[in-house]
Amino acid sequence: MNGISVHSVTKTFRVYNEQYQTLKERALHFGKIPFHEFDAVNDVSFEAKPGSMVGILGHNGSGKSTLLKCIAGTLTPNRGKIVANGRMAALLELGAGFHPELTGRENLYLAGSILGLRRHEIQSKFDQIVDFAELEEFIDNQMKHYSSGMFTRLGFALIANIDPEILLLDEVLAVGDEAFQNKCLDQIRSFRENGVTILFVTHSVDLAASLCDELVVLDHGKIVASGDPTESAATYRRHLYAGDQTAVSAVEASTEQISFPQVALLVNGLPASVLRAEDTVTLQVEANLDHDLEDVVIAYAIRETGGLLVNSSNTRILNISVPKKAGSSTYSFTFEGIPFLNGHYSIDIGAHSLDGCTQYGQSDKAVHFSIVGPSCESGVTLLSVRGEVR
Repeated sequence: MNGISVHSVTKTFRVYNEQYQTLKERALHFGKIPFHEFDAVNDVSFEAKPGSMVGILGHNGSGKSTLLKCIAGTLTPNRGKIVANGRMAALLELGAGFHPELTGRENLYLAGSILGLRRHEIQSKFDQIVDFAELEEFIDNQMKHYSSGMFTRLGFALIANIDPEILLLDEVLAVGDEAFQNKCLDQIRSFRENGVTILFVTHSVDLAASLCDELVVLDHGKIVASGDPTESAATYRRHLYAGDQTAVSAVEASTEQISFPQVALLVNGLPASVLRAEDTVTLQVEANLDHDLEDVVIAYAIRETGGLLVNSSNTRILNISVPKKAGSSTYSFTFEGIPFLNGHYSIDIGAHSLDGCTQYGQSDKAVHFSIVGPSCESGVTLLSVRGEVR
């Protein structure tokens, strides 16, 4: 079975404090240059089960890319053990395996051979790769003339067509236009459906939480959280915004008479934060009553990034019965499509009395999501418009 096990892995680098420029300086110091060591990855252990997708989160310099290179075999750990069962493919960094003086066509054969493909295998998939990358016009140009997005297109297109059992992706969606990012996301979902084990390094917390079965959060080379995507993402944000109480409060639940320990968006029963306008989406809210309350209304409010209210409703309007006894209940609000334009949105969750005069609990920006798609209009709402001229 294809899977990955990482056991107590540590990768240490030397940092040289100064450089001696002259022969005299080197002679005086016997050719020794002072240095200190630091652990880019420090005693890291986790498992990616066969067919699962594990996200690796961390601020710049946290060690996530170094860890991925150790798993790929391009770096050797100083201590620990890595076991990977299955045919592995990796897209570790922009342009890895490509030579800028060669054409795109020549580079496909070069990079393909590095990945273990024979020439006839590359030839049989060549048209599919170029079509996926949308680079037919430029495939015979030297890659030194390619943009960063074109590099990524060709690299991902190659990976997408070699049928890996284990896939390592490092910030693959960091460059490239939105349409191609959507194509990559669709391919990643296809890999998951076909049982490919995926390690996914990204800075996008919401994207990782929506795609991955588990998250591993690194801070200065050490694991500070792992497991459940929602909880791990919250831990990541706390570390990322350490000292910024405003940012931290955005991921923590209210602690009033009614709290909301879990708020999630689901598509086909799975957590999601990158949505399309046509998706059927369920907003799932867990509400915990500290004591008996007679007149509770649970409400949501969807807002765009500037705070503009886009849509709101509540259990009273939707005729949902709210238990009056202390305890926990889960409420589901299902949307048959989200007719918003491309952009970023957040959802506030609140609880108040029937007359609206008493606030029982509030969790602002309890969940975030993005709408992606081919839309080119401006504004907030996606409208069906027909134009004509007479």
